[in-house]
Amino acid sequence: VKLGLVTRRQGKGTYVAMNFERPDFPKFTGLIDSLFMIGRGGVVKKASVEEVLAPPKVRAALQLTGSDASTTRIQRVLLVHDRPYAYHENFYPVSIGKKIQTPDLMKYPLLGILEKKLHIPVIEIRQVIEAVVADTEIAKRLEVSFGSPLFYVERLLLGEKGTPIGFTQAYHRGDGYRLSVTLVRKDGNSAKSWRWSA
Repeated sequence: VKLGLVTRRQGKGTYVAMNFERPDFPKFTGLIDSLFMIGRGGVVKKASVEEVLAPPKVRAALQLTGSDASTTRIQRVLLVHDRPYAYHENFYPVSIGKKIQTPDLMKYPLLGILEKKLHIPVIEIRQVIEAVVADTEIAKRLEVSFGSPLFYVERLLLGEKGTPIGFTQAYHRGDGYRLSVTLVRKDGNSAKSWRWSA
């Protein structure tokens, strides 16, 4: 009933909703927009910061070497209209992560914290997007059923000279995201190839 999938009629029973409406989540035009979601209708429900041993994928992404491959892991659940919308797991080298304060995580996007508070410029962002299904842990965090469709995003942040400064694993509810893209011909010439338009 809460999701609008069924309706209840007292004394008669429960029925499949005839006019199902999707949850009223924001429809961003690109996944990079989610970096700036906090403060534009999105809030953080939970945030945690801890030093952990980097998983192999994170160790490779951040180019950590040597026997000590510790990282700062930041976990956050983001809400829109009081409902979980995304779960983000961010990893930073300890030299950067130890400067990030938990109260700031409740108010600001991490990209803003890096650039405006810590004065660490982000020069390049690389993303990989996949369609996945929710496992038990992610389903619980996002309050969806086990096996629900999700957008999974891996995001690598690069600083000056191409130095890796952050790695993100983000899970977005599949019912709350739509990617809209406009393609135009280069120079308005139909013989030219297509390009992305903002």
